[in-house]
Amino acid sequence: MRTITAVIFFTFLAPLLPLTAAAAPGESAAAVQLLGSSGQAAPAPEPAAPKAVKAARPAAPEDWQALCAPPAPSEEIIYQSDFRWDYTLPEMLARFEEVYASPKRLDKRAYWDQAAGSLVLPPSYEGAPVKIGQPLVQALRRHIERALELGYADAVFFPDMGHSHLLVPDALWEKKYDKYPASEYSRMYEDMLGDPAIQIFYHTAEQLKILQDKQPINDAQLLFRRANRNIAGFIKPDAELFVYQNPESDANTVHEVPGYRWWGAGFNFSAQKDGCFTYVRKGRTYRFDISLHDLPMKPGSGEDWQ
Repeated sequence: MRTITAVIFFTFLAPLLPLTAAAAPGESAAAVQLLGSSGQAAPAPEPAAPKAVKAARPAAPEDWQALCAPPAPSEEIIYQSDFRWDYTLPEMLARFEEVYASPKRLDKRAYWDQAAGSLVLPPSYEGAPVKIGQPLVQALRRHIERALELGYADAVFFPDMGHSHLLVPDALWEKKYDKYPASEYSRMYEDMLGDPAIQIFYHTAEQLKILQDKQPINDAQLLFRRANRNIAGFIKPDAELFVYQNPESDANTVHEVPGYRWWGAGFNFSAQKDGCFTYVRKGRTYRFDISLHDLPMKPGSGEDWQ
């Protein structure tokens, strides 16, 4: 599991890498399979995913100016060392509740910029802040709620569903996004994160223990999570999720999708009680944050992933 996920981190930590990510050793793009939209998930032992609900939940109005103040200098942040590999499902869910109640939030998270009159994301490269709005927030909320409803994810933080990549159609990449110079990456991100032709791709079960000695653990829920851990949805408020599989990967990890340019440097998101944005699960409203930055190492400690 460690070797496979290291490839994911490489693409995620390379914000200026516009090329299609190479498949991991022993894997190929040709092996990637699209299994259909949500409600048509890969065959797996019970519990089976429920059928998709086509109607999107109306988005509640958000007072972002009040809810998304800029981070205070004293605001605590989440570090890589706050998490570890190979959580059991009960351990991961317990850790989620701890992190949700913690004062720690994502480093360089989105906030309301009064001067710009917009939500902004501090860039992970040298450049201007990236303005974001309703299209991204509504789509991400929809993706989170559907993933939780369908059982594709159990918790909204890095160990499960907490980071993303972008799938840009090849023709659109060549026509538009390939023409942006590095000096205009902020404008490119603003366009990409509001483009309904682009899919946001998620690896779930990121630090969940689904393998033992490189073999899938024979547990119905873990087998289901492994089979449905590569999901993607368009940047639309009523988006359905698509499920991808890679039969050549022990952990069923997809690193590229034929017909799309894989943009590895997406964004992090993590649920926290004071977060800027909301999603609903089983009648309970949760809050979460978004950041273009990866989880940092704790300064001076040398601590990394446990």
